[in-house]
Amino acid sequence: MSGSSPIQAETLTDTPTSLDSPPFAAMFKASEIVNAAAAIAEAECIEQLKKTDAVPLLMNWLLGQESIVCSDPTTVAAKLRKMVVGGAGKTVVISDFDYTLSRFANGSGERLSTTHGVFDDNVMRLKPELGQKFVDLKNKYYPIEFCPKLTMEEKIPHMEKWWGTSHSLIVNEKFSKHTIQDFVRQSRIVFKDGAEDFIQSLDAHNIPLVIFSAGIGNIIEYFLEQKLGAIPRNTHFISNMILFDEDEKACAFSEPLIHTFCKNSSVIQKEAPFFHEINGRVNVILLGDSMGDIHMDVGVERDGPTLKVGYYNGSLDDTAALQHYKEVYDIVLIHDPTLNVAQKIVDVINSIH
Repeated sequence: MSGSSPIQAETLTDTPTSLDSPPFAAMFKASEIVNAAAAIAEAECIEQLKKTDAVPLLMNWLLGQESIVCSDPTTVAAKLRKMVVGGAGKTVVISDFDYTLSRFANGSGERLSTTHGVFDDNVMRLKPELGQKFVDLKNKYYPIEFCPKLTMEEKIPHMEKWWGTSHSLIVNEKFSKHTIQDFVRQSRIVFKDGAEDFIQSLDAHNIPLVIFSAGIGNIIEYFLEQKLGAIPRNTHFISNMILFDEDEKACAFSEPLIHTFCKNSSVIQKEAPFFHEINGRVNVILLGDSMGDIHMDVGVERDGPTLKVGYYNGSLDDTAALQHYKEVYDIVLIHDPTLNVAQKIVDVINSIH
């Protein structure tokens, strides 16, 4: 203690006590310079935006497509202008995976697989009895998930049971990591057209991609590794993760459980450090395909806009469902197997920087 006291005393004595002292004055001066520079850069960007027709051109294109619904073009244009002014440095993309980054159906109209569906498909081939259990779960709970007569609160217990039982089957069977990777390789998950280019363009412009999925995160990781060669460095996952033991056998799932209707603040508490790390990313492009996706931006520390782009894969005869999408999403893409709209939005954001 005695040996450390002089150092403490010296440190305390030498610590500046006045905000007018040179170190503090320099710090405040530097802060003023940075803020002024940022204001000038933003003003210049706004002037550039006035001279370019990038946003009007995109809006004209969106409004001219029969399969794209933009219920409030004025609001969408205003959000796009703010995003363009902010540039890539203030942008983050938060996207669902199943039927958002992946395709809902193939060219023949046959429905493709979700990340959970990878087990439905492959286990039926290898162990029909176990595979039938996965199929029975889907047949029982899928109609409940989309039942228009039930409220979200009424559906939640059923979703928890579906997800929990499915995960227990995976863990009890102790599937190996290698087996699951092979399942993915043989799966019927297919990227939307342009998805690979979209993901890589985000990485090239250092725009974070948060994949927020109620599916199985490991399946998404393996799929990206197989299709892209590696997981892009800008990609972050919020999902149900299979945990493996020392023999690389499935032994548990991560907590908390994420199902369709809890992609909100209830499951992202442990993600707070990540969202704090990207707290300068105030402009959000949100991509989803269900009502459960519309609050995926809840963890972002920001006061900027969220542009919500929704993929509608349902029946055109279900006018009530389609109307609901129009009410909660800024842009609704009807039966769109591509990432063209998302790519065009990112291209516009990068257009004057």
